Amino acid sequence: MLEVGIIGYGDRISRMACRMKKFHIPFRIKAVGDPRADELRKSNDPDLKFANFYNTADEMLEKEKLDGVMIGTRCSLHAELACKAAGKNIPLFIEKPVAISFEQLDRLAEAFSAVTAVVVSFPLRVSPLMTLVKEIIDSGRIGKVWQIAAFNDVVYGNVYFGLWYRDYEETGGLFLQKATHDLDYVNFLAGGNPEIISAMSGRRFYGGDKPFDLKCVECDEFEKCSESPFYQFQTRKASSSLREDRHLDKWQCVFSKGLKNEDIGQCLIEYDNGVQASYTQNFFVHNQAGRRGARIYGTKGTVEFDWIKNYINVFSHASPSVDRIELACAEEHFGGDLELCYDFLAAMRDGKPSRCTMKAGIVSALLCLCARESAAARKFIKIKLPAYCL
Repeated sequence: MLEVGIIGYGDRISRMACRMKKFHIPFRIKAVGDPRADELRKSNDPDLKFANFYNTADEMLEKEKLDGVMIGTRCSLHAELACKAAGKNIPLFIEKPVAISFEQLDRLAEAFSAVTAVVVSFPLRVSPLMTLVKEIIDSGRIGKVWQIAAFNDVVYGNVYFGLWYRDYEETGGLFLQKATHDLDYVNFLAGGNPEIISAMSGRRFYGGDKPFDLKCVECDEFEKCSESPFYQFQTRKASSSLREDRHLDKWQCVFSKGLKNEDIGQCLIEYDNGVQASYTQNFFVHNQAGRRGARIYGTKGTVEFDWIKNYINVFSHASPSVDRIELACAEEHFGGDLELCYDFLAAMRDGKPSRCTMKAGIVSALLCLCARESAAARKFIKIKLPAYCL
């Protein structure tokens, strides 16, 4: 029986732990380190039936003998707690981004220089669609890849302005909160080390003059505001917009003063192998405008894909033929979450290497931080990878 400890038992990490049960590899949550320890102890959560509860991660790590640790806290604590867990030298599952500052990245690179069993929560990289795209590229079918154009048009973008994600000090902005996924798979496909980046960002739609602490349900425009869950359900017939109905008492005005998150952003990256990549993200599209994927340009052909619409197109440059591959996946994060769960279980049970390493997490977060810096300074930024990532 594998014994797992969880630091920060929030919604995301609890769902990931629940998905791990699908593989029928015996494990149990042996310990939880969370300031809400007393509340969790009384919750009667069946997944915590065998858990010991601690108010701090330090106490849990000191007293428990564990086979693996999962970190599911808010973003600002990921790096600090990962460094503490590194001392146990056991498999670690950590949510993204792995850090939200350059200083935190430096500490991670030092702490994990001799620790290899880390699964960073990058479900896009290990999703079935991405696996197939990588196989097509590696087969040589489209020739040498020289250019990648990636995009993420987020139909649920208002959650980053209405819920806890709006706290810029916690998330570090939406390059770190969102692009960390996409820049990771771009790095994966590019096959080289990023050398230079240039970026722009802005807030063109969200924000305004409403009070920062105004709750959506308390606003006299609740039923007619274009970004309220009620309006989106009634007018756009977007029933999925009500998926956050359990948070309606917490949902705050997306047109309020003091918001710092950007709602548009884009960057250009050049790699040491000559590959050039672009990435753009938008947070105010809705309905069928949503998409997430990329075009990869090779010397013999081009591949394009979209996770939202579950397809891959392979274009030949030598003929007018187009091969279309359609996938069906109802799992969260396009099937990538299950792959991450298996990687963590296999790391604990078999010592199997992770496909989403701490090195990948650091490089992705570093790119996001440099993009943020580039956008603020309006200049190209040279990427200085730590020796650990080379």
